[in-house]
Amino acid sequence: MRQGLRIVRVDQDDEPRVAALHRRCSAAARWHRYHRAMGDPDTYLGPLLSRPHSVHLAVRDSRERLVAIGHLLSDDGDAEAALLVEDTWQNRGLGTRLLEELGRSAVVLGVPEVYGVIHPDDARMAAVLHRTGVPLRTVLETGSATTVRARTQDISLALACSSTRRRWWRRGAGRHRVSGSSARSSAPEAGVQRVLRCSFEDASPRC
Repeated sequence: MRQGLRIVRVDQDDEPRVAALHRRCSAAARWHRYHRAMGDPDTYLGPLLSRPHSVHLAVRDSRERLVAIGHLLSDDGDAEAALLVEDTWQNRGLGTRLLEELGRSAVVLGVPEVYGVIHPDDARMAAVLHRTGVPLRTVLETGSATTVRARTQDISLALACSSTRRRWWRRGAGRHRVSGSSARSSAPEAGVQRVLRCSFEDASPRC
């Protein structure tokens, strides 16, 4: 990763640094992560980071600070994936990389399905999901929250495709990248529901 960033495993021993990350995040960023107002992170991070059969990954910068965190939380046979990225580090691909690594963990653990809960106005998360290339099933929940679910076998195939694309990019194809407005992702502007419906439902991951 760029700028001295590394993805590392974290647990309850890292609670002070995870709490510091939460305190640096805006109320909006925390709302999109937890879907409600949260109090002092010291009151809920301990049980979260010590949850059995779960995986916690963070992005660490060159100053040893955690600037993003992702969770794969065991839930009755399946697993919930959740992300929190510090505001000043958003739109740099950290969420996408964390979600890919959480997907690898789900494959290794043999979890049948992974799900996440997002808000209809969370365009950044819609863009992250769009970039993974994983087919999703969507369910509109009460309070307008949307649950998205993915089969682990589809995640595994999408990860293999992603690795192939990166090798191709490093061999020189990247120099043909289009710049300017035509290269920008339309996911945030399209709206969460439209992006999820058009990009994922009844789709198959392809390289």
